[in-house]
Amino acid sequence: MNVLLAGGGTGGHVYPALAVAEALHRHDPAARVLFVGSRGGMEASLVPAAGVPFVGLAVRAPRSRAPARLALSAASVGASLAQAFAVVARFAPDAMIATGGIAALPAVIAGAIQGTPVVVLEGNAVPGRMNRILARFSRVVAVSSDEAAVGLPAGRTVVTGLPIRREIYTASREEGQRAFGLDPSRRTVLIIGGSQGATRLNRAAEEAVARLASRGDLQVIHQVGGGWDGAGRAQTPAGPIAGIRYVRVPYLERIGAAYACADAVVSRCGANALAEITACGRPAILVPYPYAADDHQARNARRLVAAGGAVLVPDAQLTGEVLAGEIAALLDRPGRLETLGAAARSQGRPDAADRVVALVSRLAQATPQEVRG
Repeated sequence: MNVLLAGGGTGGHVYPALAVAEALHRHDPAARVLFVGSRGGMEASLVPAAGVPFVGLAVRAPRSRAPARLALSAASVGASLAQAFAVVARFAPDAMIATGGIAALPAVIAGAIQGTPVVVLEGNAVPGRMNRILARFSRVVAVSSDEAAVGLPAGRTVVTGLPIRREIYTASREEGQRAFGLDPSRRTVLIIGGSQGATRLNRAAEEAVARLASRGDLQVIHQVGGGWDGAGRAQTPAGPIAGIRYVRVPYLERIGAAYACADAVVSRCGANALAEITACGRPAILVPYPYAADDHQARNARRLVAAGGAVLVPDAQLTGEVLAGEIAALLDRPGRLETLGAAARSQGRPDAADRVVALVSRLAQATPQEVRG
């Protein structure tokens, strides 16, 4: 089976596609996979590094809503269409999977016109603007929950969960402790500030570490993101600060190992992060990014909080004092970590990539009615 993956621009659009590629090869080692995205996007480096063939198009995201940037982005889509048509014709995919971002648009248009069945992956509770456009060209939209079906073409949604890579939930606790030089006798909190950092969350995390400095039973892994200077604090060597042990890294290359040794996670609420947290069954303190489109991060978090798997801290209320208090409450209340972790795991779909592969396999040889049935 030939499967074309399309998307890019953010890790949330790239990593689910790589998870599907991994699952495809696990189910069918002879499967051929091609990823089509923007030659200027992060996918241009992440995808080849994962061993997946990549074709970069001229398409580029607007980066802002300024009219001039929107016009340039639209022109780049048009300039990419001819190349996308040629790529699709040459590769002859049995199905196409689009994970979002304007980088997916030329390939999806070309594939739909040439008769390739298209599956769109939507992991957020509120479908993104581009995925609502891509859904018009799709046979099926694979969503993380029934809530996401609102606003998508009627009758085309299937709940699969959002695909994540196997390394996210298969690493061992001991492997994680070795990777980050941690003390096996301490409990570990993982703080994920995003690949590019999250200023407010990073600042609160550093202040929380200072407030918890006397705790000899605690260690923190903190992904600060590229470029974070922390008002000078990022220059402080990672390691013990008074009693606490603090490991600060720009980016978690081995995110699965970090989850494996974490007793609790502090995170924003992107779809990918929540899919990983729930698949690993980790208790979480969630801080939705308040400027996310359609407030989708708050909507993403709502389901997990309602299930009892996470604590919600609104961004406007986030301070070092508040975060330190929430971390201490998780660690010091007997049974609290176990209760939240079990509830989080009940919401996870670690088999989402396998579900998407099964869906695509049926789609490649069935009518739309048979796929949805």
